[in-house]
This record gives sequence, C-alpha cells and structure tokens, in this order.
Amino acid sequence: MDQRYRKRNTVAFTAASYAALGAGLVLFCLGVYNADWELNVKGYYLLCMVLITISCIVVQKVVRDNTEDRELRLENPKHRMRNTAAFTGMAIAGLVIGFAMFFIGLYNAPFELNVKGYYIAVILLISYSAISVQKVTRDNAEDNEILAEQEARRDIQG
Repeated sequence: MDQRYRKRNTVAFTAASYAALGAGLVLFCLGVYNADWELNVKGYYLLCMVLITISCIVVQKVVRDNTEDRELRLENPKHRMRNTAAFTGMAIAGLVIGFAMFFIGLYNAPFELNVKGYYIAVILLISYSAISVQKVTRDNAEDNEILAEQEARRDIQG
C-alpha cells in the first residue's frame, strides 16, 4: 500500500496565521494613526513594531535551522551549520531590544492603562502570528517539495 505524505499545516491554520498577522499589523497601525501623538512618537512605536515583527521571524528561523542542523550533525559530523553563533545571538538580541524599547517606551508614556493594554495585546498578537507565518511558510514549502518528489516517483513507477 502506497502511503501519501500528509502536510503538516491545514489550509485553515495557514490562513489563520496570515490573517492574524495582517489583523495585528492593521490594528497596530490604525491605533498609531488615530493616536493624538507627535509624529516622532508615532514613528517610534511603528519602528518598535517593525523590529519586533522582523526579529520574531528571524529568531523562529534561526531556532529551527539550529535544531535541524544539530540533528543532521549527529548523522554527519561534517554537516555545516547554517547560522553562526554570532548571528543567532544577534537575532535574539534584536528581539530582546525590540521588546525592551517597546515596553520601556510604553511604561514611560502618559497613556491611559487601557491604551497601554491595547498596544501590549496587539504586539503580542503580531509576535505570535509572525512566528506562526514563518513556520507555516517554511513547512508548506518543504511539504510541497516532498509531495512533488512523491508524485515524480509515482509517475516513474507507473
């Protein structure tokens, strides 16, 4: 019996990941746009959001690459790691710096508590969904390669 490879992510989970990221980014930008702040303050919070989003994606990639590379090194000690320790450290430092900038700025801001809570909730949504989008994008690409190889083998076997 020929067993077909099963994709790791459903279409619903993939769509939900992208929708959550899109919603988080739109909500954050709407909040900043409608805020009665000076332009430099708006820029600061947008910069923090961009840094956190990009850092979440990079950290998820680095962690996954390093985990896969360690497993491959057990099989082949000459396997070359995709990320250096310096790059891994910089990725994590970027995420820590992004969150530190965001939370220090928010802590010192003269905003009402409900406004601070709104931005915290949205930045957490963006963080989780950015990681999720990177994961499903990579999983889906790998799954499509595996499925294409299976189809090719099936076509050859007739």
